[in-house]
Amino acid sequence: MRPRLSIITVTYQAERHLVRTLESTASQTWRDWEHVFVDGGSTDGTLPLIRSYLSRAPAGSWISEPDQGLYDAMNKGIRAARGEYLVFLNAGDAFWDERTLEQLFTRLPEGVDVLYGDHRYMNEVGEILPRRRARPYPVGSLRVSHFRTGMAVCHQAVFVRREVAPFYDLRYRLAADLDWIIRLMRLNPRTYDTGRVVVRYLTGGVSARRLRSYVWERTHILYRHFGPWAVLESLVAMVARRIRGGYPFRG
Repeated sequence: MRPRLSIITVTYQAERHLVRTLESTASQTWRDWEHVFVDGGSTDGTLPLIRSYLSRAPAGSWISEPDQGLYDAMNKGIRAARGEYLVFLNAGDAFWDERTLEQLFTRLPEGVDVLYGDHRYMNEVGEILPRRRARPYPVGSLRVSHFRTGMAVCHQAVFVRREVAPFYDLRYRLAADLDWIIRLMRLNPRTYDTGRVVVRYLTGGVSARRLRSYVWERTHILYRHFGPWAVLESLVAMVARRIRGGYPFRG
């Protein structure tokens, strides 16, 4: 029988951060999942960690081979996944607590295509950081219009029915997740707001390290999907976020 959920983790030389992710998934009280690892050919201790961990997972698989970047590896993960739903949880990221999947999937309404929730940023030692967004993620039914100014929800906090999940556009090296979720939402999926914090997200990813290139890709994506006014709205929103600062934690 296929698992209810496929957790997809992309790795490359990830030994330093991977343990946190593996401990998070192994501790989940709900066990109807598989863990799919797509490795880019690591030569550190990443692969021994994965092999050891899979003996504790309900089900799982891994491949290790060169790829064309992060989103090519994520496409490989989609192809390898067998679950009804999939979620991307990359090295260093973790579910909020050990009951996260139990709380999501034992109360999930029938027919949901996309379920999503909130996230908290954390640093490399696992400390939860103050809010960096200007407002909470959208409450209620998620719509494509929510993405006119960028990512309205954290990518790792989105669980998607595998049969409706698109592949990532490899023209984009840093912001393909924004293009991916816009194309997903244009399919008019049935969405479900879990109302929960579902993931702890490790800061300092490649988009943060290559910010100028990321902003350029993001601008191109918004222009292609929504036109020039969306680009202007995005710039205004970025300035407003700087001015307003964070918002209170939703527990």
